[in-house]
Amino acid sequence: MKSFTHGMLFNFQEAAREMFARDINRKVNDYLAEYPQSLFGTIDLDSESIYVYGHLRQASFDEEADRCEFDYVAAEGEQGVETRPYEELLITHEAGFDIIEEEDGSPLYYDVLYVTFMDDATGKETTYFIADEKRVSQPLAYVGEYWRQVSEVGRDIDFQMSGCGKVDLGKGPCGGGK
Repeated sequence: MKSFTHGMLFNFQEAAREMFARDINRKVNDYLAEYPQSLFGTIDLDSESIYVYGHLRQASFDEEADRCEFDYVAAEGEQGVETRPYEELLITHEAGFDIIEEEDGSPLYYDVLYVTFMDDATGKETTYFIADEKRVSQPLAYVGEYWRQVSEVGRDIDFQMSGCGKVDLGKGPCGGGK
């Protein structure tokens, strides 16, 4: 079973956990059940771009079939499917903060999910986001800012190692000598 890291940042508290296909399936589909008007697209900090594909309807992560699928509806009403090999799934992230929207001044919790794949042939990462469109007035502003905050969380964790999991490149595995 392939596992991967899920980096989390909640009100500036960082954590990371090991995830499997069933875990990310549950997390994404629970999010969609709670927020059915969720935007789906890609984000790239290097090019400072966010591309919205449409509204995500369903996602599935199937390790046995080596397939991750995102079913969405584009703004024009057309159905779309984004497919990636499960083997390319690198890391997932979740970021959430208590925020105050300018319109009414009341605090609310807003969270965004990110799923990152790496093309082994090119080494290029592609990060997809899932963000509720209705809870805030400018969801894409939060998608961008949250990604700046959470994108590195959990990348120093390797759950494939035995024993301890945090890697300090200067000290070697488990913080010991080289």
